[in-house]
Amino acid sequence: MKGIKVYAPPERAAPVAQFIDGLEPRLREKLIRQLIVLPTTPRANLREPHYKHFTLERYRELYELRERGRVLVRVIFTIRPNGEVILLHGFIKRQSRDTMQALEQSLDILARLRERPELAVEYIVKEEKL
Repeated sequence: MKGIKVYAPPERAAPVAQFIDGLEPRLREKLIRQLIVLPTTPRANLREPHYKHFTLERYRELYELRERGRVLVRVIFTIRPNGEVILLHGFIKRQSRDTMQALEQSLDILARLRERPELAVEYIVKEEKL
């Protein structure tokens, strides 16, 4: 998807892409529809219920994409100044502390990306096998 990148550790597949690919098909489709429009959505329109911008100083550059099916799916992402979206961490929310753990992991990933920007690779949607 144009303008969407994911963090891919060296010699491994991108964890967020694997998470999205592993979702049940209907939920995955809903999430991908949101991802497709994300790069062209103005920041002012990134608000609840589908998005959340964290306001605490520590997490200010992070956003949460929200989708629900049988489970609550969350994807933590950031937006670079050039408008590029980087998906950092995906998870299924079962408890309120899941979000805090995901935010901390996302900050770690963001720090790694600052040191090595080449670890942010283009996100490619896997097509369903028909």
